[in-house]
Amino acid sequence: MTFGQFVRNSVLRDKDNYAAYWLSSIFTVVVFFVFSADRHHPELSTDLSIRNMMSYAQVAILIFSFGFLTLSIFAFIKKKRQTYGTLLMMGMSKRQVRRMVFLENMLIGSSAVAVGIVIGLVFSHLTVMMMGRFIHLSEIRYVFPWQTIRDTVIGFLAVFALVSLFQGRRLTRIPVRELISGRENEGRNMKFHPVLAILGLASLILGYLLTAFHEIPWIRSVFERNELLVKNVAPMIISCVCVGLFLVFREFVFLFLDEIRHRSKRYLQEGNAIWVSGLRDKLKSSVTTMFISTVMLTMAFSAIITCITIMTSVRADITAMNPAAILYMSFDGDDEADANTSLIEQALVENGVEYQAYQYDILEYGDDEMHANKLLRASDYNHQAGTRLAPADGQAIDISGRNAYEATVTVTDTDTLEITGSAKPWLEFHRRNHSYVVSDSTYDRFLSSGKMKIVTAYEYQADDEAQAEEVRFASRVLTERIASGYGTPRMFLARIVDIDLQEYEYGLLGYVAFLFSLIFIVASASLLYFRLVNDARENLPQSRNLYRFGLSVPQILKVQKRQMRVLFLLPLAFAVLSTFFAMNFLINIEAASIHIFVRAALVLIPLILLELGYFALLNQRFEAKLRVYLAVE
Repeated sequence: MTFGQFVRNSVLRDKDNYAAYWLSSIFTVVVFFVFSADRHHPELSTDLSIRNMMSYAQVAILIFSFGFLTLSIFAFIKKKRQTYGTLLMMGMSKRQVRRMVFLENMLIGSSAVAVGIVIGLVFSHLTVMMMGRFIHLSEIRYVFPWQTIRDTVIGFLAVFALVSLFQGRRLTRIPVRELISGRENEGRNMKFHPVLAILGLASLILGYLLTAFHEIPWIRSVFERNELLVKNVAPMIISCVCVGLFLVFREFVFLFLDEIRHRSKRYLQEGNAIWVSGLRDKLKSSVTTMFISTVMLTMAFSAIITCITIMTSVRADITAMNPAAILYMSFDGDDEADANTSLIEQALVENGVEYQAYQYDILEYGDDEMHANKLLRASDYNHQAGTRLAPADGQAIDISGRNAYEATVTVTDTDTLEITGSAKPWLEFHRRNHSYVVSDSTYDRFLSSGKMKIVTAYEYQADDEAQAEEVRFASRVLTERIASGYGTPRMFLARIVDIDLQEYEYGLLGYVAFLFSLIFIVASASLLYFRLVNDARENLPQSRNLYRFGLSVPQILKVQKRQMRVLFLLPLAFAVLSTFFAMNFLINIEAASIHIFVRAALVLIPLILLELGYFALLNQRFEAKLRVYLAVE
């Protein structure tokens, strides 16, 4: 048997260990291939944002792959310590062992790259077409991705080679007597430390509380006095939760099991002592795996929920910022207002857009349009917003969208109005600061004073969702023909343009985040699978002894299932809990509404069911292996 055949048999005869590692590597290769195909497609690469985003995604995947493969190969080597130690003791040189580790992982890596490229060739053009829809390309041609294949092969073979060389060199530095002594006991020196337990629990609780820093009075008062804390609240939350999770896994789980063992009346009933005492040692050796899996799942769940929430709320958010489908604002010196408004109406009619036009004036005081005081007639506001506001003379209603408002406002240097309440904002988002609704008589009084400038607004209300294509085409024509913006005495805004831009940006981010989330979920499942496979394998002799002592096969299977359930579901439970606190943080920084909890539940339910289905398959597989091992049909 040649050295190459020896290496091949070493991998093929340990398929259970390598299966999840190989499959997750294939999935990562496919995602990288998809991003590379989007980046190199000639019609998509003309868009700089797509090219840059896909380039960053490719680099991020390679970095993630390096870390994941390092962790996985390190775990495999630890499980095969005795094998490598025996080979060294039998005369194999350290160089040959390093070569063996290198060839084993290159065999797995090259096959994963080959299968990933084949799968990528099948699905990459579908993702290219999806990306084409984001930038409104009606047709996109098929191009064979030669450059994508090149990048994938070079990138991943380099990652596999570097990780294999690093781990092979690390292995051969361990003394032979330590390698042949058996499997390393990861939890050998792990003991309960009250200080670390208190620190972990306090850190986790603090991290979760900080997600609601606006709602908790004592935390809000601390943050109000220190702006630096506000700017760094997100890193603080991440740090506290990560430290807290790790220490809780390390300390409190064992403390809980010890309490069960020492105080529970049911500990010595129905075989509880067997699975609880065995679980304690398994948890000790699984702390790092459970922690990493929890972090990966939390990142994946949070990213998917956030992206879906943002993508589904784009139209509502833009409409809230700009209530008019098309808005034309005329400032001092605009001699083309009549011609431009006629052009707008002509373009809408020619494209079959049904619309309603309305014209009104706004009084402004101040040179800065963002912070100038703005007054609207109550009759104009009520007509557009469909309300019945009736402020008295000398009073005003705040429509700037602020949660709190002052008792009075100094409109000009000498004129003051009493603020009697607030109402829904109506002006375009960037101009609604310091905007107020006043009675028609108050408005006329300020108008006749000559102290305030007049801005004329032309609003065109249309259903730019039902008639999206018609409004979009008309808006493109008008954008090209009407010179507006900085340096001109006018402003032209088409809401559909902003919606398209936001949907494109969020769609692109969501596309990348969704694929990365799938990678995290698959990687987490792979790590848990590897841990459970090794635990099940180590339990086989113990299970046979229990069978010989008189326990039935269903009782032994019950012990195994309970231990697996805790190891598998504990990271999932903490990931779900952390995800809901992450959503609460988004609400507190006003990046999402309270409805995000509903969306979170709708997204998490199928993901949790998927994880539970995966657990059921693993449990069924391990039960079958145990039955075969016990020679029981």
